[in-house]
Amino acid sequence: MQYTRRDVLKTGTAAMAGLALPGSVAFAQAQAAAKAAAAGVKPTLVVIYLRGGADPLNAIVPHGDERYHKVRPTIAIKNARKVNDYFGFHPAMEELANMYSAGTLCPIMNTGSTHPTRSHFDAQDFMERAAPGSREVTEGWLNRYLTATHVDAAKDVELRAVAMQATLPRSLRGEFPVLAMPDGGAGDVLDRFEAAYDCESSREARRKNGGEAAKDAALETPAQAMRRRIAESGRESIAQLRELNKASSKGGKGYPKGRLGNQLRSVARLIKAGKGLEIAAMDYDGWDHHARQGGSSGTMSNMLSTLSKSLDAFAKDLGPAMGHTMVLTMSEFGRTVAENGNQGTDHGRAGFMMAMGGPVVGGKIHGGWKGLEKNALVDGRDLKVQVDFRNVFAETLQTLFGFRADEHDFFPDYKSNEKSLGFVKRA
Repeated sequence: MQYTRRDVLKTGTAAMAGLALPGSVAFAQAQAAAKAAAAGVKPTLVVIYLRGGADPLNAIVPHGDERYHKVRPTIAIKNARKVNDYFGFHPAMEELANMYSAGTLCPIMNTGSTHPTRSHFDAQDFMERAAPGSREVTEGWLNRYLTATHVDAAKDVELRAVAMQATLPRSLRGEFPVLAMPDGGAGDVLDRFEAAYDCESSREARRKNGGEAAKDAALETPAQAMRRRIAESGRESIAQLRELNKASSKGGKGYPKGRLGNQLRSVARLIKAGKGLEIAAMDYDGWDHHARQGGSSGTMSNMLSTLSKSLDAFAKDLGPAMGHTMVLTMSEFGRTVAENGNQGTDHGRAGFMMAMGGPVVGGKIHGGWKGLEKNALVDGRDLKVQVDFRNVFAETLQTLFGFRADEHDFFPDYKSNEKSLGFVKRA
């Protein structure tokens, strides 16, 4: 059967409403989120960057489109986990498909940049700085949020944000001090934080003893002053976090072996510490599948399995805390609709994101899907960007944290006339 555009829109965006019925996972997470909000607990955003340009069509599979199977003769997914007559999940994403059915996960299709580059480096810069085409913006969108909402050290929590890797991702680089954590686990965050505290405390003591406090303070940049104030406020919380790290070291079972599982396990520990962690970010590399991408099995299948199992373990580990935690996955662009001569896919335009957790309106395909006919594609080969990734970022910040990007001139040269995607629940 050949699907018309009307069929695609009907089945692709309206299926699986995901009602939060009593007894369901979504209902339990909604209750947990309400309790957390009443107790003044801030939500947490976990950002996973699928670095390399992840293929949207073999992850969220348009199994009901005949053209999908024709243009991907060797890598098309023939046994997708169907969620409606048109879309399904790759079979290696069984856990995420279950979350979709439970109403706690949603894909966002046809997302991407307004800039047409197919360069990994440029596309990653533009996306993580939320400034397509601009080389003047050097601070990441997450760091800009932290800076814009910073009040003072007395009111800021000590661990607002962490990068779960040794190098800060571009999205967290900027004025606000963010800890970059190596792969050793949550204990390394505490070690680095304590070292920063000791360093700044010693420096302050030297300034006071030498009578240079006023002079040094005058020479401090705002970023240096912010870093010093936050470090100085942390001794008691360090001790509490160390105790929790010891207590939670026996938990967090079920994660697959590897870096992503370890990173998410550490994030779960920090969230359960209850110290106000707002942002955690990490990379999952290796999605540039020009050759031997595979279909139901192979390279991409293995990576999707790791992603799915890691997120499933993370959700189970957090339990009720998942009610006020949201995971957002993204990639710099998508891949070509047709496979190439090496049983892979080349750099394309629109990609996809996924949102997971209690704050998410799950069980629905969000975004601007238009089908796979040539007249719906860019240059007859790529999915067209229907959703500016900044719309996703803006809705996330507003509905999760109450931060209105449009009131802060947050995204340079950006004015959205689009309606809300509605993928995050409003308080």
